[in-house]
Amino acid sequence: MDNANKLSACEAAARIASGDLTSEALVRDCLARIEAREPAIQAWEYLDPDAALEQARRCDRTPRSGPFHGLPVGVKDVLDTADMPTIWGDEATFGGRRPKRNAPVVQRLREEGAIVLGKTAISRFGFWFPGKARNPHNPEHTPGSSSSGSAAVVADFMCPLAIGTQTAGSIMRPAAFCGIVGMIPTHGWMPWRNSRNYAESFDIVGGLTRSVADMIFLMRGLTGKSDYDPDAMLEGELTVGLYRTTDWEKAPQYTRDSYEDTVKRLAEGGCVVREVALPETYEKLVETLETIGNYECARSFEWEMAHHRDLIDPGIAELLDAGWALPRAEYLAAQAHAEECRRRFAADIEGVDLLMVPGALGEAPEVTSTGHNQFIGMWTPLHGPNVSLRVGAGPTGLPLGVQLIGRRGDDAAHLLRARRIEEILASSM
Repeated sequence: MDNANKLSACEAAARIASGDLTSEALVRDCLARIEAREPAIQAWEYLDPDAALEQARRCDRTPRSGPFHGLPVGVKDVLDTADMPTIWGDEATFGGRRPKRNAPVVQRLREEGAIVLGKTAISRFGFWFPGKARNPHNPEHTPGSSSSGSAAVVADFMCPLAIGTQTAGSIMRPAAFCGIVGMIPTHGWMPWRNSRNYAESFDIVGGLTRSVADMIFLMRGLTGKSDYDPDAMLEGELTVGLYRTTDWEKAPQYTRDSYEDTVKRLAEGGCVVREVALPETYEKLVETLETIGNYECARSFEWEMAHHRDLIDPGIAELLDAGWALPRAEYLAAQAHAEECRRRFAADIEGVDLLMVPGALGEAPEVTSTGHNQFIGMWTPLHGPNVSLRVGAGPTGLPLGVQLIGRRGDDAAHLLRARRIEEILASSM
């Protein structure tokens, strides 16, 4: 079939399994899309088309090895790949780096039959300074922060699935800006090793897909847990908690209008919507995220600062210096605050199934910025699942989204709720 790259991951996997589609045909269509669009989108750090096609042919010759058999996947260039370079977005310092081992998520993908199509572009060192990747909806605008390439390749139909990582907002913001589904699961769900460290308290692997069903499929394949079921139906009433945070007035009117319109559509679609007032301590989580993140990140980049400070962007060096200057007592107090909020969060949202907040401050800004973490940063320290969904478009036609925040350990059920919301919104477009 033509344009197999536009199939969902679930559809492509089913057609490969049934023999209606070959992996080689799918990979060829993905590579053709990349050839046509990569000059404008610049979403890849490394590609080896010949190796990808050889893997696809091997998949077509051999029995099905897992749920991802023959599916091409993009992997963020902070995650080690034993057969590809991993340079952490920094050609000047790590241009020759060739890892000997796969990061656990990469190993799992390959064990379950996936073809790692290539490494997706990130901003240098994975910080928020703009990288080369562009937003597929308008290349003059950013696709977000460090998982920008992973979001862009999925949004632009270069491959059906991609892996990203997040420390503060590096999956949620690109997902919102590119208009796709992004998810960070419960913290610690996948081992964090053979990966670029930033802040161990928050570093997490997540996924980027074009639908919630594909995210369920991805999580089932990566975890092996049957409670991630793309065919399951959510039973009972869904209660959505509305929480606007103190950033509400900072958002442009179109973001607030989009959120209120989403609330209206969900209510008309059968959801119960309820205002939620969290205790003031949660609003301090942004400061807590920054304190812990800066303290740990400075220590993660000790070698780079000692040996290549002259190659580090001044803004990053300033951030790392500030992290070294933080008193340990302040860091420990921030850790205690984060743990307190994690401990009480499930009880504090009793009566609702999840919280819904805006996906980002607004539309993706121009490429001179990767955007801001308003509405995003405070949820990362809670260590629970967070899903980004597209809900509409802003005044220039760029995507707008919402985030759905759930309870720690409730990931599979949270995705079913997210899919219900996605279905209601799709039916009311």
